[in-house]
Amino acid sequence: MAKKATGNQVEREAVKRYLQQYYMAKQKKRILEERHRVLSAELRGPTTAPAFRTMPTAKPVHPDGAGAVVFQIAEVEERIQKQQTEMARAVQNVMDLIDLLPIGSMERTVVEMRHIDGKRWEQIAKAVYLSRTAVFNYYNSALAMLLENERTKDFVGEF
Repeated sequence: MAKKATGNQVEREAVKRYLQQYYMAKQKKRILEERHRVLSAELRGPTTAPAFRTMPTAKPVHPDGAGAVVFQIAEVEERIQKQQTEMARAVQNVMDLIDLLPIGSMERTVVEMRHIDGKRWEQIAKAVYLSRTAVFNYYNSALAMLLENERTKDFVGEF
């Protein structure tokens, strides 16, 4: 009995990770955008003169100057584009899995609000006029429904 419960827990965590892939892709994009913002500000901002040193150092204080920053910005922009593509793929994957839940069900609504809209539990509870406990119950029910569906294993297995 314990093995089945443990196996079920592993499958449940795999489904949750699959559902979280869009959120994780959005987080990666935010990090890249922040990096882009910092590099752009660095390029626009005045450079400070290096401190006067009486002894030469092994490596230069500013090895490549503004040119290096321009290349870093271009690289980050390319990564942002790739991350946008990854986000589109991830949201499609999550929506395909959510489509296994009954249309119009509270379980589906809760999972959509959590994993597509990225809402916190309190926000979901307020939006659907339920307690946080009831929202958790619907979420757990949705996970159970997904675990019972054979197609879920196909989705999660490919991931």
